[in-house]
This record gives sequence, C-alpha cells and structure tokens, in this order.
Amino acid sequence: MKAPNKKPLGRPPVQQEGLPTSQHILFIASKLFMEKGFESVSMNMVAQHSGVTKASVYYYFPTKNELFVASMVAVLVNVRQRIETLLAQPGSFRERLELIAQNYLRVPQIHMDGMAEKVKHHLTEEQHNQLNQHENSLYEALETGFADAARQGEIHCDDPFLTAHLYVSMLRIGERRYSNNESLFESHEEAAAKIVAFLWRGIHK
Repeated sequence: MKAPNKKPLGRPPVQQEGLPTSQHILFIASKLFMEKGFESVSMNMVAQHSGVTKASVYYYFPTKNELFVASMVAVLVNVRQRIETLLAQPGSFRERLELIAQNYLRVPQIHMDGMAEKVKHHLTEEQHNQLNQHENSLYEALETGFADAARQGEIHCDDPFLTAHLYVSMLRIGERRYSNNESLFESHEEAAAKIVAFLWRGIHK
C-alpha cells in the first residue's frame, strides 16, 4: 500500500506568483492595518486575506505586534525608496516635488505620530523607536533633496531639515476633506500643483 503524501514540516512555500510568503503576508497586513487600524486586525484576518494558514502567519511573525511593526517598516522603506527614485528623475526640482506630492496623495498614508498614540500600549519602546527611525528616514531623503537643489542653485534653502518637514505638513493638507467628505481639491494633480506652487514662492531663487 502506497504511503500517503505528507507536506514537509517547516518553512511554508513561496506564493505561486513568485512573491515570498513572508513578503506577501507583509503586503496584505500593511493594507489591513492602514485601512482598519491595529485593534481591528487579527492574525486570522491576515491569514484569510493572504490566502495562507494562520500557522504560516505565526511561522514568520510570532506575535501581532511583530507583524504590525514589520509591515509598517516595509511600507516606510518602500516610500523612502520611491522618494529617492523620484528625486533622481530628470527635470526641474519643482517638477520632481510635484511628482512626489502626486504619489503621496494617491495612496493611503500612515503617520507614525498619530498611529503611535493608538498602539503605544501594545508596542515596546524598542518597537516604537524602530518605527520612528524609519519614518525619520523619509524626512532625511527629502532633506537631502532640498540640500542638493540648494547647492545646485535651483532654490534658496538655509534649512533643508525644516523645509522637508514643512513640505510634508503641507502635503497633509491635500488629504483633508470637508465635513461632507468632499476633497479640498478636485484631483491629486491639482492639489500637488497648488501645494508645491505655494512652497515654491518661498524657496525659488
């Protein structure tokens, strides 16, 4: 009698589309956390949406806290890489700022200052510091962009650090909505253009 086939124990398989299972889980988890918040997301929910068993989720991420931190770090790393890619694009610095603004406004945003308040009782100090470090790296990428543009004579910028933070604060205005849920702007392109135009008045030479 032929012995039944048994799946080997240990590491879960790679997803059929080629994305490693751990990365696929992080991608799904990050979307769920950003859409529903930390409290509303369970490991079982992540498993169901990922199309894997709950055991597979726990294999890579032993706790919900670790899954949350890992997924948010992955998002922040991806955002920084995207910022650096857009800053390296050809064209004027103003055009590149508009591209960054459009990309920022097209996707759901995570703001660690607000999110940290909601999850502060769940995460360790080390985990909080890890998230803050990666969020700060976004500002560092923008700070480098403003500093480079100033050195090349495209803008006047005595404080790239402050300017980077001001730029992001202005972008958050583009996310705001009226009480009836209507956007302040008709499109992401309009919001990006107006925000960058306002900033540009203070930094162009």
